[in-house]
Formats: sequence, C-alpha cells, structure tokens
Amino acid sequence: MPPALLYWTYLVVMTAGLVCFVQAYRTRFVTPVHKRWGITGTVLSLTGIVVVLVGAWLGGWRVEERLPDVVAFHRQIAYVGTALLLLTAVTGALRMPLHKRLYIVFLPVYVVVLVTAIIGYRP
Repeated sequence: MPPALLYWTYLVVMTAGLVCFVQAYRTRFVTPVHKRWGITGTVLSLTGIVVVLVGAWLGGWRVEERLPDVVAFHRQIAYVGTALLLLTAVTGALRMPLHKRLYIVFLPVYVVVLVTAIIGYRP
C-alpha cells in the first residue's frame, strides 16, 4: 500500500473511532445507543490497529517517520491506548463499575495517540 494512502486511511479510520467514542460518552445515559457507538468505535479502532500491524509485518507497509522521537512516543502510548481500549470494552460488556470511570483516562490517551501519529508520520 502506498505510504500516503496508508497514512490517510489510518487517520480516517482512527478519527472515526474517536468520533464514535465521543458519541458513546455523549449518549452514556441511553444504554442501547451508547453500546452501538462504543462497539462501533472499538471495532473500527481494533481493525485499524490490526490491519496496520499485519500490513507492516507481513506486507512491508511503511510510512516515513518525519519525527522519530514523536513516533517512538506514539508507539509507546499506543500500547497503553490499546490496553485501555480493551479494558474499557471488557468492563463495559461486563457492566463493571470501573467502566464508568475509564473514559477520564481512555479518551485523552486516544487523542494523544492520534495526534502523535498525525505529527510523527505526516507526509
């Protein structure tokens, strides 16, 4: 996949995931709607992550690193963001009280991951 196409596709998918998570937060008191937004955001984000990782490992897909230090930080915080994404999804599915508190950490971390990707890999 051409690097510019990979960059923009990934950003569109991950931004769509962020929009879904914000909508999930906004509709948190209407459980069926909240769940649809949260599940959609989770599926979009995890699919984007898996496609990029598999593409990089097996397909040799690469996007030039414009700012290697930012990219290194992006990768580190992306692991944290992915773990928080999974934790948020699982605690929501299990209706655990922790789920209601995770957005305070998850949403800002997700935004940092997205912004560092935009800055670190920009074409």
